[in-house]
Amino acid sequence: MTEMLEKFSISLQEWLMNPLLNPFHYLLAAVCAFWLFRRISILRTGGEFWEPFHIVGDTLYIHAAFYCIGRRVVPFSEMAAVHISYASGRGGRRYIVKIRRKKGIAKVFMIGTNKKELQKLEELKKALKKHRVGVREWG
Repeated sequence: MTEMLEKFSISLQEWLMNPLLNPFHYLLAAVCAFWLFRRISILRTGGEFWEPFHIVGDTLYIHAAFYCIGRRVVPFSEMAAVHISYASGRGGRRYIVKIRRKKGIAKVFMIGTNKKELQKLEELKKALKKHRVGVREWG
């Protein structure tokens, strides 16, 4: 029995050391493909590739690829309130935007603190005010 486990261990190590068959490379490629697909899929509605979101008419399109689960299209008419908070941590400084919907489902995405993204945040605040959605800022 121990011989069989030892042979299995050796073959598993050889398999993981082979660069063509390493499952971690496939996992990394799958995650990158998922990220790229999510970014490209939202571009059909307009906006730029690196923007965190864009607004078309009375709809907010969120570009976040990983941390916004589910549909990333939120009409302003479905929003109950929006909370914007400032956070800093290992990933750097960011603004966290949490959208509370009337149905009770929340959407969360992050915006960086560079000049272009701060202008987008101001654009979001103006659109929220225009559509009479309450905005609460923290930090």
